Amino acid sequence: MGDLRIAHRDLLRTVDSLSDADWERYVPYGEWTVKDLVAHCIGDLSPAGIGLVLAGVLTPEFIRGTAQSFDIRARNAALVAERKEFSREDLRQMLFSCRDAMYVAALKLGEEHLPTLALAVPVGPAYDLRVEDWLWAGYHDRQHADDIRRALGMDWQPLELKFAAEIEGQLATLQRRREGVLRAVYSVADEAWDEETEADPGWTYKDLLIHLATNDLRHQIRLRNVLGEGDEAALESLLDVDGWNERERRARSGRGAAEIIDEMAENRHDLLRLLVRLKPEYLPSEIFIREGMIVRAVDYAEVIGAHESRHGGQLLPASRARRFRP
Repeated sequence: MGDLRIAHRDLLRTVDSLSDADWERYVPYGEWTVKDLVAHCIGDLSPAGIGLVLAGVLTPEFIRGTAQSFDIRARNAALVAERKEFSREDLRQMLFSCRDAMYVAALKLGEEHLPTLALAVPVGPAYDLRVEDWLWAGYHDRQHADDIRRALGMDWQPLELKFAAEIEGQLATLQRRREGVLRAVYSVADEAWDEETEADPGWTYKDLLIHLATNDLRHQIRLRNVLGEGDEAALESLLDVDGWNERERRARSGRGAAEIIDEMAENRHDLLRLLVRLKPEYLPSEIFIREGMIVRAVDYAEVIGAHESRHGGQLLPASRARRFRP
């Protein structure tokens, strides 16, 4: 909770620095304004997951069922729409106090809740959190403070993205996988980026972040090939996976985490724009991943999500929440 206070103060300072015009700027790479994003950051003013622990409803069965079926996009959109007419001053005050119920609830957690806090929360393939870490929300304020910084740094105009029905049906899962990755990315301690990963000795956590940021470039090459815009040399380069990864890593080795995360966001938006172009006639096309793995274009979004989920899980040992644990 101490770290959440630090992250929340940083977000409040970012919001307090905004001019009147800044509140109306659009946030890359979506459809919300900065004002909408602040409305989202306020949340539902409830104790959130801590309230579920105290109510005794956070059972393994409840966790599994919710993880498999819950689509938070609808709830987020409803809260933002509900607050469209709120003044900036009211939203700022709500943002100031929005964590109060969570703080009060956290004080009620005791030893009797330790078994619940130790339960696994499935975020995605090869990526589980413990409830203790799932409750930690500091990453969320850091993530959206970064979104506001991007909005101030570029003039973004929303683009309407209409996907084929078969692709649209996979977007909730793809978005959930990406949110899981961002949760991990924004929980990494600043001092941990240059440490070696536990999963792949020789790679640092920043190397892993670079891989997450640039792997969408590989996906883009494959999708352009499906769309008839293939570059044979680019496709050929994907076959040497280690060589490709090393070239991308070296090209970005001098960049900080924030700059790499910016590229990660931009590359994902460019990928979504290609997925939009996958009309029904392209969906049966086969995409070669590696020897023994060929998938149809219609199923490719699941491949994308599963891959980044696995790497998101590999970031967890560097998370600030875990590093603060005695």
